[in-house]
Amino acid sequence: MSAEYCQRESEIYDKIREASDELARRSKAGADTTEALRRLEAALAEFMLFRCRRT
Repeated sequence: MSAEYCQRESEIYDKIREASDELARRSKAGADTTEALRRLEAALAEFMLFRCRRT
C-alpha cells in the first residue's frame, strides 16, 4: 500500500472515531445525538466507498 493510501485510511478512521466518541458523549449526557449520527453515517459511507475503490 502506498503512503497516500495509508494516510487517507487513517484520516477516515479518525473521522469515524471522533463521530463515535461524540455520539457516546451525547448519548451519555442525554443530549440530541442526531448530528453525531449523521457525521458517523457520513464517515462510514466514506469508508465503504474508499474500500470499494481499492478492489
